[in-house]
Amino acid sequence: MLLVQNGPATTDTEKNVEENLALVAEATKDYSPDFVLFSELSNTQYFCGFNSPEHFKLAEPIDGPSVKRFQELAKQLNSYVLFPFYEKGEVKGEFYNSVAVIGRDGELIPGDLPDGRQVRVYRKNHIPDQWSYSPGLNERYYFKEGPGLATFNTEYGKISILICYERSFPEAWRVLALQGSKIMFVPVAAWGPNRADSWGGELRTAAIQNGLFVVASNKGGVEHTEGPRHFFGASRIISPLGEELAAAPAGEGPHILKAELDLDEIEKHGVRYTFFRDRRPELYRTLSDDIARGVL
Repeated sequence: MLLVQNGPATTDTEKNVEENLALVAEATKDYSPDFVLFSELSNTQYFCGFNSPEHFKLAEPIDGPSVKRFQELAKQLNSYVLFPFYEKGEVKGEFYNSVAVIGRDGELIPGDLPDGRQVRVYRKNHIPDQWSYSPGLNERYYFKEGPGLATFNTEYGKISILICYERSFPEAWRVLALQGSKIMFVPVAAWGPNRADSWGGELRTAAIQNGLFVVASNKGGVEHTEGPRHFFGASRIISPLGEELAAAPAGEGPHILKAELDLDEIEKHGVRYTFFRDRRPELYRTLSDDIARGVL
């Protein structure tokens, strides 16, 4: 497993892509990872917090030049590559915060939704819009929500993705764990003291409660868009039993993490923690019933 904790990006998308590729090239001189993960919106700056229509020009379609470059990387390394990017949708005016899951052969791996539909890439489903600190989060200005929670099939079993803010929705973790996901990839671009304080505990709790590996890559360092923003980094790789397998420094980037994942730990988790045996789904129906919750 190779995790790239992205550093501050520039306004030049092509330059950002080439710098990320150079980081991976250096890290894989004598190492062949099965998976490679980058931070959220890895080919652009994190521009949310400012209503600037110019940023829409950074978006690319799924078959755009950035995705193609990382398809080439996957073939070159013979690795699975998870590439987070700003996606321009096929419908006019639709833009997404997305992750392309690329197989060893360089082809996109489709994702499976619980209802049987397939998606070409994972699109962030939970879109924040809040202003408890400055600059705030106006992601709804830039991103349309995705169609659902997807699993992606690999030779090691199913993997899933939750992007940044989505890590704070326990329902999403549980849905994907119940679909058989073994590894949760969490690309992030996060700053702010409150989120930094809860970061490690939140990820470790999710790993233990759901019995899967967590591979979380957060951008690190000060990035300048309309103003400076200090991303807290501290990327983590955590086992289903809650062990921290690798950790990147806080507040700086770029940085590379490497770790070996023992998938047998997923079975060990099911013996040590019997959460899935002891679930009572019939008690949780109000989660999806607004009338029963008194909302309607």
